[in-house]
Amino acid sequence: MSALSRASYLGLALALLLAACETPPQQATRPAPRPPAEPRIVPRVAAEACEQAVTANVRKGHPEPGSIFLLEDREQVSPRPGGIAAVTGEGTFEADDSQASIGFRYTCLYNGRTTRVDDVQLRY
Repeated sequence: MSALSRASYLGLALALLLAACETPPQQATRPAPRPPAEPRIVPRVAAEACEQAVTANVRKGHPEPGSIFLLEDREQVSPRPGGIAAVTGEGTFEADDSQASIGFRYTCLYNGRTTRVDDVQLRY
């Protein structure tokens, strides 16, 4: 074997060895996306939004109600998963001019993500 062919074989072997050792290009790994943080529910904000929605629902069900009273001391705000707050409470209203009061209980779901009331239920 000639010196030139031996050098060619050695050069080829060295090139193959270097190619095998070359590190393939790395792709940047992205961290897994974090789930969005649940909004912090401010109880007074949830209660006020629900009080307005409850009053509107009473007016919708009874077109000419007299005074509507919501008993704030009976109101409870309970946080739930998903940025929701459940507001429960009691109230009274006068259905007409007879001055007879009708009592009711309500449950309201306040969505902290949208800052809106999702549902209102009244029980007479």
